[in-house]
Amino acid sequence: MALNPKEETKLNFFFYRFVGSRMLNNIAMNAFLIFYMWIVVSKYHSVFLAGMIVAIYTAVDLISSLPIGHLIDRFNNTYLNFLSNFLIIAGFILLLFGENLFYIYSATILSIFGSTLKGDSFSGIIKKHVPEDKFKKANSVTFLTGSISSLIGTFSGGLSIIFLRGDFAYFLLSLLTISIFLSIPAPEALYNQKMFGIPLSDEFKSVGKFLIKLVGFLIVAFFLNGLFISLDTYSSGLFNIVLKSNPLFYTIFGLSVPLGMIGGTPLANVKYFRQDRPIFISLMLFIFSPFIIVLSFSRSPIIDIIDAFIIGLILPIINIPIQTKAMKVIPRDIFGKVSAFIKIFTQGASPVMGTVFAFLSIFLSITSVLFLVGILVIPLGIYGIFAIPKFFKLG
Repeated sequence: MALNPKEETKLNFFFYRFVGSRMLNNIAMNAFLIFYMWIVVSKYHSVFLAGMIVAIYTAVDLISSLPIGHLIDRFNNTYLNFLSNFLIIAGFILLLFGENLFYIYSATILSIFGSTLKGDSFSGIIKKHVPEDKFKKANSVTFLTGSISSLIGTFSGGLSIIFLRGDFAYFLLSLLTISIFLSIPAPEALYNQKMFGIPLSDEFKSVGKFLIKLVGFLIVAFFLNGLFISLDTYSSGLFNIVLKSNPLFYTIFGLSVPLGMIGGTPLANVKYFRQDRPIFISLMLFIFSPFIIVLSFSRSPIIDIIDAFIIGLILPIINIPIQTKAMKVIPRDIFGKVSAFIKIFTQGASPVMGTVFAFLSIFLSITSVLFLVGILVIPLGIYGIFAIPKFFKLG
């Protein structure tokens, strides 16, 4: 239901209650991953079995994205968002029956499917309910609250290992119960009712024609996401093998990027960055090169932590205007499916490039690969100077 000017005062409450529901979901999912990866390693003494939780997470998220995108284009997104809570709860209820692999993996499948439905339908809610001139503000709040909930979820999961060992599933269910009340559905204009009479093949032709316009942007997004997975792939080895540092520094390093993103989100809305400047955003890509190269040469954990924090500061300045532009230019009738394809393409870079980096580690040292990543950012930035401004011209 598009809001008219008289209704605009209701926007804040409407938007923020769905943001709150999304935050509780993110906290629960992050806590779930931290807690049960620890449980699996402790119980089965296998990093591989614990890593399967992340593998299932990624697989379910990517496989379900396109079907969910189709639902977003056809049905009321607030109802889909509301339904997602019950799918996640169904997964968490399984955890009450025990901590064996069957229940943990089954809970992962159900809860991740529900979490993907909640996150993707939330983007549809912004597209359909928020005035276009407030898209940037909405995306900034989404970016900020996502980073905050990631931190809270990580701490909650870690503390629960110590203090909520036998009651953790009840903690998760409590969060989702509150989330249900925050995501009570609202009426939504059936602007896409005409889509029910159009063959699915014609819909996907429309999606394909639009995605062709995004090819340059998708290439940049794929390789940028793919190169950044090197930080996750090598961070434990960097601090353990190269720096031989205390695990505390490794933990702080892991928190530095999301903390930087929290600090950088308000910067994306200050006067200088408020207007979209495609060339400036393109040039910002070059900044990542020296910061990643610093990681390859530095032998100080403190410098690496500061370096990661600065990288986190820069990310919102690039990501928020790009996300806002994408939300504006993707047609409403195919928003869900186009967003799903973009998500599959960009997030699919993580497992693909993660495999490449794991293979390279057999032949090269950790610092050598990080140096190579820093160098590869330069041609990507050069390509971005042409691709990103072209993306911003779409309208």
